[in-house]
Amino acid sequence: MLNEMMAYHRHVIEAFLFVVCMNLILPFLLKQSIEKMVFWSRIGYFTFWALWSMGIFTGLIVFMFTLRELTISVIIMIAASVALGLLDGYRSIKSRRIWMSGGDAIKFSSIILLIEIAIIAAVTVIAIKI
Repeated sequence: MLNEMMAYHRHVIEAFLFVVCMNLILPFLLKQSIEKMVFWSRIGYFTFWALWSMGIFTGLIVFMFTLRELTISVIIMIAASVALGLLDGYRSIKSRRIWMSGGDAIKFSSIILLIEIAIIAAVTVIAIKI
């Protein structure tokens, strides 16, 4: 049962990483049509938050069922999940302000998304090694 819970958590995190990568790639592919870019960006935000919360929930379930103590790797995962939420919220608000003023938010959004991808990759490596 524990292996199934861990596998489900891993699959949710893999889907989460895929969505973050798609949020990075899609604006470059849809740069010609601002309407399509905004539409898919909104879907990307919703999917980000859905998978973010699913990842936290599945991680919490695994943590509670294994009756583990609060280790360094668990603390790192908690800090990373908070950081990812804060970064994406900041990206959403700042991108909307840039678009409303007539600017191009693709560069700013890409930098934040690359930071989010680096955080997810680093936490995955740390969780496997520790």
